[in-house]
Amino acid sequence: MTIPKAMLNSEANPLSANPSDRPVIVFTDLDGTLLDHNGYSLEAAKPALTALGEKNIKVVPTTSKTLAELDALMPVLGLTGGAIGENGAVIRFDDGEIDCVLSRPEIAMCLARLPDKIRAAMQCFCDMTTDEIAALTGLDPKSAAQAGAREASEPFLWHGAPSALTELQQALAADDLQVTQGGRFFHIVPLRDKAAAMNEFLARLLPLSEQRPEIWALGDGPNDVAMLLAADRAALIANRHLDTQSLLPPNHNLHVTAREGAAGWRDAIAVLLGQDFG
Repeated sequence: MTIPKAMLNSEANPLSANPSDRPVIVFTDLDGTLLDHNGYSLEAAKPALTALGEKNIKVVPTTSKTLAELDALMPVLGLTGGAIGENGAVIRFDDGEIDCVLSRPEIAMCLARLPDKIRAAMQCFCDMTTDEIAALTGLDPKSAAQAGAREASEPFLWHGAPSALTELQQALAADDLQVTQGGRFFHIVPLRDKAAAMNEFLARLLPLSEQRPEIWALGDGPNDVAMLLAADRAALIANRHLDTQSLLPPNHNLHVTAREGAAGWRDAIAVLLGQDFG
């Protein structure tokens, strides 16, 4: 199944178009998008989440977070059902079935085959203690342990030269892996990105629906771009630390928010719904 790409007509903004009569599903990044980067607060987004719930609009987290993190977070967000984790490497469908492209031990074997100079420039989650992950992310120890419970991906910090990062990408390609950049970390992931995972999630959902839903997507990082461009209507949430906008086609018509994090997410949902939250 193929989802139509967002319109690329700079004269029209899909977020300002009249809403269709199709049901809507929202796929959203979390860190730096629905959640603030500093402190992971969602307070500013609560009115928008409430408005979506009142309209029975399904929200699917589509994130670099693990399923363990999502299990703890989704009740706080008031969300139920399926989710996409680890940048698309893991999908949990609405019926609870979990699909992983490959396992973390398989990624570990690929890491072990890397040239020493490249591996030495990487500080992976698998190299860190829970306390080290907590210090880097600002998470409490329990949440840091959940963040470290990867199933099919490996976050890392890069301490080498940009040219060596290109070498890493080339080496991983031989094992059908790729490097994607999130808000804080690079991630080693399988070739299924957020957009492809969104396709698979919808393919499972659609037999239960009479018509294809309208897809809204929100994100802030380079790892969100494909998902945003694959949606019917989409918003890039501002992030002063990432030049994500430069990765978009020059004639894109994605909505770009002025505010960051949860406040920007709220602003984007207000535009999508045509509703003022005050």
